[in-house]
Amino acid sequence: MGKLTGSGRRALLKKILGPLGAAVLAGGAVLWACFALTAPRLPRDNLLAVLAEMAEYNAGTEDAYSLPPITLPPDETQWAALTRFAGTETGPETGTGTAAADRSQDITYQVRPGETLSGIAVDYGISYNLLAYYNNITNANRIRAGTAIVIPSWENVKITGQNMAGQPRRPPAARVNRRNVKIGFESRPKADGTGMTAQFFILDPEPESLQSFAWDFGDGKRALTASPSHEYTRPKTYTVRLSAQDGGGNVYTSNALHIDIPHPESAAAYSSIRFVTLSDPDEWFVTAGKVAAAARYASLEDAPLDFSESDEHLTKVRFKKPGFYGLTIEEEPGMYRDYSVFVSPRPSVHADMGESAFDWYRTQFDTGTTSNCGPASVSMAIGWALEKYLPVSSVRQAVGWKGDGGTSFEDLLRVIRSHGIPVSVQPFHSMENIKEVVDSGRIAIVLFHTSGVKTSRSKAADLFDKYYTDSVGHYIIVKGYSLDGEYFAVYDPIPSDWGTNRFRYGDEVSMMGRNRYYSSAELLRSLRRKDMIVVSRPNP
Repeated sequence: MGKLTGSGRRALLKKILGPLGAAVLAGGAVLWACFALTAPRLPRDNLLAVLAEMAEYNAGTEDAYSLPPITLPPDETQWAALTRFAGTETGPETGTGTAAADRSQDITYQVRPGETLSGIAVDYGISYNLLAYYNNITNANRIRAGTAIVIPSWENVKITGQNMAGQPRRPPAARVNRRNVKIGFESRPKADGTGMTAQFFILDPEPESLQSFAWDFGDGKRALTASPSHEYTRPKTYTVRLSAQDGGGNVYTSNALHIDIPHPESAAAYSSIRFVTLSDPDEWFVTAGKVAAAARYASLEDAPLDFSESDEHLTKVRFKKPGFYGLTIEEEPGMYRDYSVFVSPRPSVHADMGESAFDWYRTQFDTGTTSNCGPASVSMAIGWALEKYLPVSSVRQAVGWKGDGGTSFEDLLRVIRSHGIPVSVQPFHSMENIKEVVDSGRIAIVLFHTSGVKTSRSKAADLFDKYYTDSVGHYIIVKGYSLDGEYFAVYDPIPSDWGTNRFRYGDEVSMMGRNRYYSSAELLRSLRRKDMIVVSRPNP
């Protein structure tokens, strides 16, 4: 059978439950409507927010019987216990980092530049024909970037397959022979580190055997020659593909290339910023020269800075509240240097307390594929250990793609070891395990289920709790802890990249996800594996 409409579900539910069940559900809807009107607005993937949203949905639609009643926990603080994930009992020990992993319901997916319907179908483990049929797409070759398509749930995949099997056979269309073409590129960086020029070429078959070429550079630009060059400047990961045709009418489609353009501050050779982490608000930031400006503040008088012990030759400043600060220091007359200063919200220990010219935080967003939290964590670990920029897309290429994007500990360990970095797997049962790692100057990659950690209730920039709504297995870096033992300091590789992320901390440089504080009790309770990948810096 096909998908049920709202009225169809309502009729079926009434038939099953009878008048009494319907009355109970209607009463539950009214109760939840009252809760939705009086409760504060909460983040979506907090359990209480979901309940409020369900009540709001029930109150605002005629399809009121489609949602079952749910009992609110007696104590709001008990919500995390309802989303407990212990070890491997909840499924494979892999992390995906994308809500697409939940296939219990349909998913709305927006086609990105360079993507094809067949490629999207492969990513989600369904057939190309079924995806086209489900979306009423008759000419899949003309699918456009920005088009919203629906990925069917596993249940709807089954139903749609049955429907397709019952359809009368259509006359076969004229057969087009499709073949593969392999492409590659060479690049040279711009002198200022703000981008690169890529030279693309065909590896197989011989370019002379093809007659027409259509390159898609992933940024809206195209070329029609066999070996074009293209300049990239805006920080982002671009997906490049080629379509070609020979004299016999055979159509060729290429492998995807991922062109990664890092932000200049992600590479030590081009960075003009020094990154500093302070253990708590009482610690002084000391440097030669004087403060000339503070990011996002019109004047130094408006910034929450304490200059009580500074002079024109030496800056010694404390920060009146925690967070990220961007300071411009005039070290000598006419000579300036920028600093990104992170002030820990609680007295804390971090594995990267010293001043550095290298920002090793990475994000998985827009890095060539979905589900790149594992590769992003490896990219961060390599950056921290070697002060070397390795694109997340390069890690994904080394790991490979297995259909759903999930990566295992073994996948991540293999890539880290290939760079000569000391790495091991150690037990992770308590705060003491992390203290031992951080106190010895190391970091850890851990795998947890995101439902077990609360979402920030105020605003993402307050540093505490999650700042996104995914509910999946997910990799993060643990790189510090609060001295009271209540929080882990983490690098979380969600949600966005230098090119598109609008959410910055107060230094105008650091992205959400850098130096977040997650409850140690919640993170420990939601671990998918009771061990961690511990990364060390190589001996000099």
